[in-house]
Amino acid sequence: LLPVDEYVPGAILPPHLSPFVQEGAYVPPEQVELLSRDRKDDGEEREESEKKEELSAEDKKLALMAMPKKRKALYNKMVHSNKQKAKVVNKLKRKREEIDTSKGAKKQTTAK
Repeated sequence: LLPVDEYVPGAILPPHLSPFVQEGAYVPPEQVELLSRDRKDDGEEREESEKKEELSAEDKKLALMAMPKKRKALYNKMVHSNKQKAKVVNKLKRKREEIDTSKGAKKQTTAK
């Protein structure tokens, strides 16, 4: 169950968290906190399996050389798309950090 302290009358409501988050997309810190509550032991098992599946840079280069031209073009489009998504995620993270630091600065000035 979610904590009800955040929803008492007069309290500032938490941000809306979308249930449709895709893997690799930007995840707000509030949602990370909720997900960490749900999955405590499950995360450790996933990290171990991901380490085993990673290929070395040389193996990736050889696999890319062996690909047919059409598949190589598709692969390059996928890589480009992933880089673009990563740029968007990084931009959103930077914006969030700026907002958090500005809120922290405002709280400090109002507290004095």
